[in-house]
Amino acid sequence: MHTCSHAVIGCMDFRIQKTMTKLLEHLNVQEGTFDRVTFAGGAANMEQLKIHLGLSKKLHDSCMAVLSVHEDCGAGAVKEDLFKAADTARSLGFDPKLFFIKLDGTWEEVKAT
Repeated sequence: MHTCSHAVIGCMDFRIQKTMTKLLEHLNVQEGTFDRVTFAGGAANMEQLKIHLGLSKKLHDSCMAVLSVHEDCGAGAVKEDLFKAADTARSLGFDPKLFFIKLDGTWEEVKAT
């Protein structure tokens, strides 16, 4: 089995991709050590979140999840969606880290309750 440490789930929106790369560098998540999956709504899209976290766990035995949503999301994701995403990730065996991405190139870590 090929393994990686992290599953990174975010929105496909082109406006946040540079910020996501900076965030991963800040977290010291090195290129080539994670599964990156993007889709509309990012971590707020529960159906896709379950599918892709499940695949990352099954295929690559990942254990950490970097989950994000961003402001002004066309798919309707909001910061509060991260709490349900964290519960979903934990139920699949992940240790989640949650981030709200801002369009000014910054992010806010959100603490799960």
